Amino acid sequence: MKELLKKLCIDKGISGSEDEMYDTIKSLMGGYAEIETDTSGNIIASMGSENAEKHIMLDAHIDRIGLIVTYISDEGFIKAEPVGGIDLRTLPGSAVKVLGTETVTGVICTIPPHLSKNSDELSKDKIWIDTGLSVEKVREIISLGDSVIVYSELRELLNHCVAVSALDNRAGCAVLIRCAEMLKDQPLHCRVSFVFSVQEETSELGAGTSAFSLQPDEAVVVDVGFAHQDGMPKEKSGKIGCGGIISISPVLSKEVTDRLIAIAEQLGMECDYEVTGGGTGTNADKISSSRGGVKTGIISLPEKNMHSQAEIVSTEDMEKLAQLLTVYVSEGGVQNA
Repeated sequence: MKELLKKLCIDKGISGSEDEMYDTIKSLMGGYAEIETDTSGNIIASMGSENAEKHIMLDAHIDRIGLIVTYISDEGFIKAEPVGGIDLRTLPGSAVKVLGTETVTGVICTIPPHLSKNSDELSKDKIWIDTGLSVEKVREIISLGDSVIVYSELRELLNHCVAVSALDNRAGCAVLIRCAEMLKDQPLHCRVSFVFSVQEETSELGAGTSAFSLQPDEAVVVDVGFAHQDGMPKEKSGKIGCGGIISISPVLSKEVTDRLIAIAEQLGMECDYEVTGGGTGTNADKISSSRGGVKTGIISLPEKNMHSQAEIVSTEDMEKLAQLLTVYVSEGGVQNA
């Protein structure tokens, strides 16, 4: 899992630029499945017979949050704004990589605390990047619309945890890849589509278009959820090490949710639960309402420090979740669906 994350949590693939991840997914999934992309940019890996009676979709969004270049000043400073819900509190003084014709290292400007006022607090329209380059050089290699990634390296922590940016949701993508690896030598009685979907962080676009075109009978979304930490209500978070957080919601299929719970119990997983009274804020909202409706469930990896450059998950949770999905698919999903 750590090796998968090192290959997936790279300086590419913010929302709208997910095509940069195609070669990575193809190299990791090509030995197990047929790989293609659709018009929206979703990367879809398929296993099993096209004529199977049941079609299961497993979804994990491939896009990561970041910034986009919006302006270059006459002094050579680069203005940027968020792509997705990046945590502005973590940005001042952070190192970034601007992905122009060359990758340029920069720093997000911050006013020294000795001179700052409350009005100087960072907002999405006050993000400036200093690269140290002249304005001529900046304009030569950087263009409006270029992606900006907050710099982060994968760090191994205690108790099988890792910290790095983009674990939302490259960790979920790694779970899908591990599931495909586990399924490769098993006889499949269904068609399964592994969808690495685009633009979840901005609009959930890819989930809606892929579900519409694939027309699966049922789907399971893999994402990250809030982990227990100071300040987090326990009923809205899960313990790292529990294996996963199973969502219960009116927009989700009770049949799929109950099946996920039953398999988790079968595997001895001590999953936590998140109950919501409406939408889930994930790709499941778009998938479940596609065409005439898709029976959909969600299971999430507990994650600390979400939408920062130091997100934390457990590789043990990832392995457990891959095992759960493997059983779900190999046993045909919801029974007699």
